[in-house]
Amino acid sequence: MRNYNNIRTIDLNGYLPDVLKNVAEMRAIMDAETPEIQAIWNACEDCMNDQFISEATENGIARREKMLNITPYATDTLEDRRFRIQTRYNEDIPYTRKALDSMLRSLCGANGYQLSIITQSFTVNVKVKLFAKKQRDSINELLERILPYNMVFTVELLYNTWEKVRRYSWNEASSFTWRQLKEEEIT
Repeated sequence: MRNYNNIRTIDLNGYLPDVLKNVAEMRAIMDAETPEIQAIWNACEDCMNDQFISEATENGIARREKMLNITPYATDTLEDRRFRIQTRYNEDIPYTRKALDSMLRSLCGANGYQLSIITQSFTVNVKVKLFAKKQRDSINELLERILPYNMVFTVELLYNTWEKVRRYSWNEASSFTWRQLKEEEIT
């Protein structure tokens, strides 16, 4: 995500004609007006950024949450709130297996989840990789809204397995707690 704020720094002294650049009163006026013009410019940039979820400011995200009746959690970061809004916009009813897979891919990344649908027992199981674990509740809410009521679903974390941990020697692994080895993303 790019941050466009302050991409342009305003200096009104640069707009003065050469004949007025050395006049102290004109420089003082320009120095006094520059912060105001910079604030207007920044507000215009924020307004433009608020048109896109990925670039939206705190104000833009709050406005979209209000429109979608989303109440953010006190512990949510701006990125968590963006994710919840994108989740809501990605809902598409009726859905197909392919559409559900596409939604999860856009939310968690191509390798960020495992999807299992068993049509005979009407069950859906989504396992979210550890790097996307903060989004687990949002994915749970998404499935609750888009799945038919006769389907049972679970959203779980895809914990580290022995295959991922065994590359470490015992001395390297002992620097982690058991919880970290199981539940934290290991690079």
